Amino acid sequence: MDKKKNDDRRHHLGALLKHERKCRKIEQVDLALKLGVSQKYISKIEASQRRIDVLELIDYSMALNLSLTEFAWKIEDYLYGLGLLPFPKNYIKKIRVEVSWIDNKFFISFTEFLKGTVMISSNTFVELQKVVEEYFNSIIKGMVANDTEAPRWFVNKQYEFEYQFLDVTSLLKTYSSYISLAVISRASGINQSMLSQYANGLKKASTSQQKRIADAIHKIGKDLMAVFP
Repeated sequence: MDKKKNDDRRHHLGALLKHERKCRKIEQVDLALKLGVSQKYISKIEASQRRIDVLELIDYSMALNLSLTEFAWKIEDYLYGLGLLPFPKNYIKKIRVEVSWIDNKFFISFTEFLKGTVMISSNTFVELQKVVEEYFNSIIKGMVANDTEAPRWFVNKQYEFEYQFLDVTSLLKTYSSYISLAVISRASGINQSMLSQYANGLKKASTSQQKRIADAIHKIGKDLMAVFP
């Protein structure tokens, strides 16, 4: 057993637990109340002065409103990036790309990976994907040139993008190139004229309407996949 590596893992696990707590704006004392422990208990875990076992981790994740699977993935991903876990060859990091449509431009942000936002203007989703790929390639080249420390999965390009649409307009602008509004209308039960207004930014869809449209597009995609298994 490598004691130094385990000490490093415990140190970074404590830092990750602290980060997740702070991201949710939960104070140590409030987390301690949820867990039925003392604030000193939380402090020692975050300072890597105390180990946390699997059963405690289950309670910890629930207190932070995370599933154990999601929390374990965060821990694994974090330790992979630091070289504190064996790095699998088939490992793929998911990078969430948040997409909005503002003033006839795609507004892109990488809140989980990069600070700040990037404004990308393109007419089609295909162009958008190319620009995002080129943008990340430029970051990697800059890091390598400046000998900047970066996660191995990033330098090795073991990642793929997951696009999350923050508004109905960006969603419809993307998929109306592949699926007509008439088809989306039939699948969602939303009037085609209303969808057209959403797509052109003339009206803002409610949260429930956004979900209906997204669900409809997912259903259409599944139906097409069923035709070509």
